[in-house]
Order: sequence, then C-alpha cells, then structure tokens
Amino acid sequence: MKKPVVALSLLLFCFAIAAAGTPGLQKPQDGLALKGLDPVMLVKGKEVKGDEKFSINRGGFKYLFSSSEDKELFAKEPTKFEIQNDGKCAVVPSAEGDPELFVVYKERIYIFASEMCVERFKNNPGEYVKD
Repeated sequence: MKKPVVALSLLLFCFAIAAAGTPGLQKPQDGLALKGLDPVMLVKGKEVKGDEKFSINRGGFKYLFSSSEDKELFAKEPTKFEIQNDGKCAVVPSAEGDPELFVVYKERIYIFASEMCVERFKNNPGEYVKD
C-alpha cells in the first residue's frame, strides 16, 4: 500500500511544479545545456566537457561540443542529439525542464522539472517515452 501512495505523492508534486510555473525552472534563453557536456558524446554514453569555441544555440539552449566534428554532427542531425520534447519535462510535459537535470535514454536526451521527476522517469522510462 505504501508504493501507490508514494507514487501518487510524487506525481502530485511534479504537477504542482508545472502548475506553479516555478521561476527557477523556466527555460533560459540560450542557457547552457547539460552542464556544458557535449551532447554528441552523451548520446554515445560518455560525459565529455564541451568547449565554448565549439557551440551552437538551438531551441533556447546553448550546447557546447568537445570538437568541431561533434559540432558538425549536431548541426547535420540536431534532433538526434538535442534535448527532446522541446525542453519540457519528460514526466510532466506542461513543465519546463531544467537543462541540468537530464537522463540519456535510448540515445536521446531528456530533461526534467525536478529530481523527483528524474527518479520517476528512471523507475519506468517506457511510461514516458514512446518508441
């Protein structure tokens, strides 16, 4: 009986974040995405810091790359490497995601409105991502 109550509480919390429009979670205009990590490398399963000299602004986020080759790959196929769902939380799509709270799932990058949303997603990503 405890699990359904916890799950319901988490879901209500996530919806409260979405409804409140928490100012700290609004998508910054061209704000640094993914803690400055190279999204091409993230999709490949590696956390590699990007470099300011290799950057692209897209969808309100600033992406940094570790090489000109990764920047070119992103430019050719941005939808493969960019944050999915137009920067919305993968658990509560009405909420803006925080570009520092992310998970790579099936070679795609998803962001979240809160740590609780991240945990909810990790417990059952198939519930939130349609293959």
